[in-house]
Amino acid sequence: MDDLVLTGTVSLIGLYAAAILLAVGVIFILLQVWQAVIEGNAGRVGVILSGILIVLAAYAGTGLWLQKSGRI
Repeated sequence: MDDLVLTGTVSLIGLYAAAILLAVGVIFILLQVWQAVIEGNAGRVGVILSGILIVLAAYAGTGLWLQKSGRI
């Protein structure tokens, strides 16, 4: 098998696996938030939403840092 075809196939498998894991993670987090809302546990909802905001801020900060350093 050609190395280019093998590399592309492995890359696509990795991409699809990452997409599936991301979808499962999002569904899990949404179910956790829904369960906390149903139970009336405002602290748990706050912790989950704070964690999401921290991850988004880190993602944005990384993008800004890469842009400032000239890598993207």
